[in-house]
Amino acid sequence: MSTFEPVAFGTDGLRGRAGEPPMEPESLRRVGAALGVLLQREGDGSQRRVLIGNDGRESASWILDCLVQGLMGAEVSAHDVGLVMTPALALLAKHEPYSAGIMISASHNPAHDNGIKIFAGDGKKLSDEDESELSLLANELRPKAPGEPRIKSVANLTLRYEEILGERFPNLDLTGKKICIDAANGGGAVIGPRLLRTFGAEVVEVGCESDGFNINEGVGALHPENLCKVVLEHGASFGICFDGDGDRGIFVDEKGQVQDGDAVLTLFGARMLAAGTLPKNTVAATVMSNLGMHHALRAAGVSVHTTPVGDRHVVQAMREHGFALGGEQSGHTLFTDHELIGDGLYTGLRILSEVGDQAMSEAFAAFHRFPQKLINVAVCDKPDLSTIPVIAQKQQEIDELLGENGRLLLRYSGTEPKCRVMVEAHERELCERLCDELAALIRAELGA
Repeated sequence: MSTFEPVAFGTDGLRGRAGEPPMEPESLRRVGAALGVLLQREGDGSQRRVLIGNDGRESASWILDCLVQGLMGAEVSAHDVGLVMTPALALLAKHEPYSAGIMISASHNPAHDNGIKIFAGDGKKLSDEDESELSLLANELRPKAPGEPRIKSVANLTLRYEEILGERFPNLDLTGKKICIDAANGGGAVIGPRLLRTFGAEVVEVGCESDGFNINEGVGALHPENLCKVVLEHGASFGICFDGDGDRGIFVDEKGQVQDGDAVLTLFGARMLAAGTLPKNTVAATVMSNLGMHHALRAAGVSVHTTPVGDRHVVQAMREHGFALGGEQSGHTLFTDHELIGDGLYTGLRILSEVGDQAMSEAFAAFHRFPQKLINVAVCDKPDLSTIPVIAQKQQEIDELLGENGRLLLRYSGTEPKCRVMVEAHERELCERLCDELAALIRAELGA
């Protein structure tokens, strides 16, 4: 009898090394079966259908088979849209007759990892409560011996996503504009360039050749410096950079300067306030947002509602308070009129539509970034950091030294065995020194 490690959802679905728990066949079949059972319980007796897509990793094919084998046990049919972006999958699950959507992706992680994100039929990510129920059921089920998975291909459905974005920007004309796009060799490698060309742009492609193993490898939102060089080399007016599954958007202006999620929130926060489309004069952003964004928005008359890290926390705050704009420094930008779905391609199109013929560097000029350093320390365990005296003492010393002219953020990753150390300060040398010192201390105490 095979052993089984309990399924436990993290901050953004399931994620891990492909072939190892929870991303191994038995766990995946159980998750598929559990989702099928829940969908049948909530159904009205009609055929339940699930839309599944992936971001191009080599492991996606067998992960798809395992999920479908589980779904089949609950008599739920599976439709495979193939290579796609997470936001496209979420929108298609909502706008087409599907009961749920599953995105096979590990987002910004390297190719040897994979994961799944599950969306309800309304395009929303499952809530913590729904994921807990799904986990409990998956850990109880004993799926039957798997049969040959039955999967219907619906690859042309990606064109419907492109139609949706076309309908949202009916007056956007990019004729005469040269735009560089870096799709991280992931889910947006085909959709991104094709859609930009339908708006008339001349497109320079980077990271648009997925081979199953090169996703996020020196390209994409984690490595925007690559796109900066391409924008300058080609004299382009704009650069759009995705992560592996396309829900993040990092941008490059015509001067080769990176404009991250904080810069985007600064741009839209001020412009939406001026247009009278920013409810409560407030933007939602996480604790990771740069102090430069807070200063720029305050100067424009915009308040910032701060949330914990994670786009789901931003979405929750936007729903609870009625905010129209929110996001993360990492490039998740959320608009209520895009159904609160993080979508790097939509955000890029919206910037192009908003800015028009103005130079991108001028449009982003109000945002001045405080020097910031982030170190991810690999750890072998995740104890409460406040219970480790030397770390707690060092944290207190840094907080007192920085005062209102900087800040320290210290937290564990929700998806990887890492501790994230982030320091901001008005002086770069001070910022880097304090971050290095604390990271070294954590490495000595907890390092893997």
